[in-house]
Amino acid sequence: MLPQDEMFASKSSFDFQALYHVLLEKAWLIAICFVLAVLLAAAYLQRMPRLYMSSATLQVEQGEQKVLNIQKVQQEDLRGLEVLRTIEQTLKSRTLFERVAVANNLDKDPRFVASLQNPPKRDQLVSMLNGMVDVRLRRFTRLIDITVVHTDPQITALVANSLIKEYAKQNLEQYSAASQVANEFLLEEAQRLKKKLSESEQALHAYRERTKTVSLEQRQDIVNPKLKELSQRLIEAKSRRIDWAAKYAQVQQLGTNDQALMVLPVVAADPVIMNIQANLTRAESEFANLRQRYKEKHPKFVQASSQLAEWRNSLATSVLKIGQTVEANYQSAQAAEKELEKAVREQEVLALELNRQLIEYGALAREADSDHTFYDAVISRLKETSLAQELPSNIIRPVQGALVPEAPFSPNKQKIMMMGALAGLLVGIGLVLGINALDRSIKTVDHAEETLHLAVLSAIPEVLELKKEQSTLVVAEDAKSAGAEAFRSLRTSLRMLGRQEDRRTFLFTSPLPQEGKTFCSTNYALCLSQQGLRTLLIDGDLRRPAVEAALAGKRTNKAGVTDYLTGQKKLRDIIQSTPHENFSFISAGTVAPNPAELLAQRHFNGLIDEALLEYDRVIVDSAPIHAVSDTLLMLDRIQTVCLVVRACKTPARAAVRAIQMLHKAGSLPAGIVLNRLPRRKARGFSYDPYYDYSYKGKYAEKGVYGS
Repeated sequence: MLPQDEMFASKSSFDFQALYHVLLEKAWLIAICFVLAVLLAAAYLQRMPRLYMSSATLQVEQGEQKVLNIQKVQQEDLRGLEVLRTIEQTLKSRTLFERVAVANNLDKDPRFVASLQNPPKRDQLVSMLNGMVDVRLRRFTRLIDITVVHTDPQITALVANSLIKEYAKQNLEQYSAASQVANEFLLEEAQRLKKKLSESEQALHAYRERTKTVSLEQRQDIVNPKLKELSQRLIEAKSRRIDWAAKYAQVQQLGTNDQALMVLPVVAADPVIMNIQANLTRAESEFANLRQRYKEKHPKFVQASSQLAEWRNSLATSVLKIGQTVEANYQSAQAAEKELEKAVREQEVLALELNRQLIEYGALAREADSDHTFYDAVISRLKETSLAQELPSNIIRPVQGALVPEAPFSPNKQKIMMMGALAGLLVGIGLVLGINALDRSIKTVDHAEETLHLAVLSAIPEVLELKKEQSTLVVAEDAKSAGAEAFRSLRTSLRMLGRQEDRRTFLFTSPLPQEGKTFCSTNYALCLSQQGLRTLLIDGDLRRPAVEAALAGKRTNKAGVTDYLTGQKKLRDIIQSTPHENFSFISAGTVAPNPAELLAQRHFNGLIDEALLEYDRVIVDSAPIHAVSDTLLMLDRIQTVCLVVRACKTPARAAVRAIQMLHKAGSLPAGIVLNRLPRRKARGFSYDPYYDYSYKGKYAEKGVYGS
């Protein structure tokens, strides 16, 4: 069993089929909104004025058309989007509208000012033109469309063509004015630059005379290469000095150790040392040969030994002299480096002085050249401006002129009627959905199961065939109807809940009055009796009993439940029979002033126990749960509780609260009986295939309830 808070939790899911049936149920409201919207649209069409539209198109050139190759004063890049947007906005400027109004005498044209009572002012004319003119740049093109809307077709073409014409005139006037101002400015600038050029040339000439230099560039071409050459020689001298310093340090460290000095590269590479070593090697070889042939006192042996000793002494003496040679080379490298450093410093001083003179000279020369360039440019521009002032500027070209429209473009009857009809449908659908959203009642089987978390045992459709004067036993009146089949489904659903021995007593109740619990209990009881089960129906609603009126056609004063509970009657005295086999009932009996007290005495349990001795099934029709507490006092001997909920009427919260009260009383309902479900909802959410199968057409020919 689920916890109580989870049991009554609500689920939310969107169901397109539910939406379809909600709209289908309230289709009459949508139809009313649709008709009203169409009528309003027709009335609106009758009151709308007839408007005419005329359009003209112009093209913005990518560059001005040039007769001569002359750069004009107002030079701008016409290829950018911002230029196109600027022209677009200029075509709707106040100044241009004023020019159009004056050029066409619109303030005196009755076609234009017919709607005004008094002579229009300039602001009114501009406002009217602004309201009727629309200028738009076509995307990804250089075309601008000028659209004029007015009630008079002649005015639309007149204003559209006049806008292009006046814009061209305005553009030419602005260009001529700018050229005149530029020409005057260039004249003044030419006089100023001429004077400045003369001053800069005089200053350059005076500097040359003062420094006695005719050509500093030639002197710089001599000094700089010589400085570079001396710097390169100084670097080489430093390298030689460092090399000899290292060799000298090695020689000083080894001193007179001739064997160690022989290892040094500077000693080993000396030509004298190399010659002595060659002779020494040859002498050692000869001495080794003689040593094998002669003894020590032999003259040749003595002579060879003496020569070998001389070469060794010569090698030692030469090695020691190498140190003196290295020292002399080191001192010579130092002296050469110092002389080159002195020469480089002298050349650097000469180069710095020359650079200083070149800087000042270059500044004066550049200023003179700059002044000369500016002066030439201004003189050239002055001549071009004087000539270009006489040439017209044309950056736009009309592509299509405005024509007088033959028929109005507004109102668009078809579009307005379609929009009105669509608006009516949308408003109608919105109203239906709004009403449905505000309706908190349980509408369908799925809604009931999702909200109450109990299975719907059966969905009883709304029975329209029964008349008020007839009995409410739909199972008996029309056994092949959808209602009768729904009660048989209820009988089957309750039978499948468990063993029959544990399902002998049933109680039908509802959250609120007028839910149809008596209708459901009587028809269910009749269904049980049709199966051969001895069935007893007890009217447990002691305040507003309805079983007797439903079965007998009217209420009598016969003894019933209250008489049994007070001990005035026995069970056999209060049982009433019906025309139907195996079906009996007990009415509420005499009106009691204290039904709750009677039920609280537990005598009702004895009534159930005694009835079960004679009947197979006992069904109790009790009072609504929220109205009184009588139902909660009857639950001790009840095995199965059925909660009757009226579709599209019972609030969901009321049903949830009723289930909670039954749960607290120790008897959770076995399921929900959804009563009086509208046929459309039954088709969409209940057992429509079986309703359609209700023994009509070819299905009426055979079967349990067939002909």
